Amino acid sequence: MEVIRYNLSIDDCNVIVRADPEINVGITEVVKYELEQVPGQPGYLGEYNYLTIHYKTIYGTILCGRYFMKSLPYHDSVLTKAVEEWGVFRKEAELYSKLFHKFERNPNKVIKWVPNCMLARSHLLVMEDLTSAGYRTTEFQNSLNKQHMQLVFDRLAQMHACSLHYEINHLEGKTIESLYGDKILYETTFTPTSGWFVAGLKGIQKVALERNHHSKDPLKKAIIEDQLWTNLERIYTLAESTNEFRSVVVHRDLWVNNIMFKYDQTGDMLQEPNDCILVDFQLARYLPPAVDYLSALYLLTDNAQRTEHVEKYDEYYYNSLQRKLTLLGLNGSEILPWKEFSKTLEHYRLLALVWTGVLHGFVNFPKGLLDRLHREDPQTYTRMSMENRDDFVMKYYDSDRFYRDRFNDIVTELVEYLFDFR
Repeated sequence: MEVIRYNLSIDDCNVIVRADPEINVGITEVVKYELEQVPGQPGYLGEYNYLTIHYKTIYGTILCGRYFMKSLPYHDSVLTKAVEEWGVFRKEAELYSKLFHKFERNPNKVIKWVPNCMLARSHLLVMEDLTSAGYRTTEFQNSLNKQHMQLVFDRLAQMHACSLHYEINHLEGKTIESLYGDKILYETTFTPTSGWFVAGLKGIQKVALERNHHSKDPLKKAIIEDQLWTNLERIYTLAESTNEFRSVVVHRDLWVNNIMFKYDQTGDMLQEPNDCILVDFQLARYLPPAVDYLSALYLLTDNAQRTEHVEKYDEYYYNSLQRKLTLLGLNGSEILPWKEFSKTLEHYRLLALVWTGVLHGFVNFPKGLLDRLHREDPQTYTRMSMENRDDFVMKYYDSDRFYRDRFNDIVTELVEYLFDFR
């Protein structure tokens, strides 16, 4: 019964194992397949399972392969309807099936930055199981260090370089936006009609007015009250595609659960990652590379780390992009001069600050809270997800230190950036 719900068949499983680049023996038939729910809450917009496929080889032996399977969130009819309306699942499936497989994959030129995808449909994705290869997400409420961040910036640079290479070398003067913008790289989230997103903006405003230390000054509070919302809504314009700057396919949704790290087993498991892969491309767009770089910077670090390393991080990402473009036979300094990159850093800083505030106000609730609420009180979960979560924001701002520190960190930087508060 469970299998039927996902519309997964033996024929699908045959397609999956034959598309798996890790299988190096002949396959005669799939014998059976099994599903096992992924523990915890790896994401919010789908159902997540491990898929094990048992298949017979030409030598008569029975082997098996394990995969990661993501489907529509059938456990929640309201969420399923919203995800279908937003088009986020279809977007990711089509990115894998119609765009990413066209990007350069030669290991002599490209470092792997995205998982292999064996089956991509509008309701179902089957990808390699990165956990079997030793990748994992970071522990909940754990900060990333300089080594983590450099890996993230490097893989983002690789993704962006592959996007530029494909556009310049294969599209005959056309842009990715002109061919795929309306079909794949459409906006799903940064809109005034997205209840989830607007609830996030409300949370930022609530904290800025009622908890941030700048609001204790009556003059500053009046400014926040009068001008913050209008500035928050500038994100809608910033999220639109642009002809002013060179653009690429960007990820945008770079919170910690969408990045999987691999560690040297002989080293410190938390401090010494040696590889990382980007996952979950449901919010991808066609925008300047700075959008991804800044989103990662603000989402994955705190103010102290940014203050100490930001200039070096700017240079690290940019130099990494240049090296990867060179390996692909392109002149990076002509494609994206440092002067233009620097200009985009300032142009899109507000987008990254606001987006970080929206995400920090939702994904940093205490571990298990959203999953438990979803199961025990779905009506409240739907309300706080899609309409207004101010009561949850204030409750956990006051009671959970990590939630408070991360949210206050970004709200403080946001109001200081907007209004030059000191």
